[in-house]
Amino acid sequence: MLVTHDRGEAMALGDRVGVLMDGRLLQVDGAAQVFRAPATEEIARFVGVETILDCRVVEGSWDLSVLDAGGQRIEVAQAGAPGEWVRLCLRAEDVTLFPGAPKSAASSAFNRLAGRVLRIVPTGAYMRVTVDCGFPLVALMTRRSVEEMDLRDGAPVTAHFKSTAPHLVRHGKP
Repeated sequence: MLVTHDRGEAMALGDRVGVLMDGRLLQVDGAAQVFRAPATEEIARFVGVETILDCRVVEGSWDLSVLDAGGQRIEVAQAGAPGEWVRLCLRAEDVTLFPGAPKSAASSAFNRLAGRVLRIVPTGAYMRVTVDCGFPLVALMTRRSVEEMDLRDGAPVTAHFKSTAPHLVRHGKP
């Protein structure tokens, strides 16, 4: 058993991870599962999920939900019932940015959201780019990509991510 507060260490060394908060064991699962599909918003924040949104399911089936998030439609490969309120959790490393407005692209990312860069913050080898898509969405990019795309505050961008990237956490109406 290894006890750590270092997320990277837990992911690299742990086969199973237990998340303990306020003296309660909130989730015990495989390391990848805890980081990809946290059981609660609290755990999502703890494992580094930065984009967490209250959304309403507008269309749902057994394997796909279409959500309304700040006026944007987002497809998620997870079941949801129309009218249900959920929290969408999306990791920054699952978001890819392209300069300019949305257009057809040779990409498997079904979600293409128009937005504007709010801020760019260096975080070691990467740059954390926050985009206003009607809600704040965080993307993690290399410094080189930011420079080559000439991204700066206010620049129009399109955020792409696959429908399998977000994870939904159920909750009541916000």
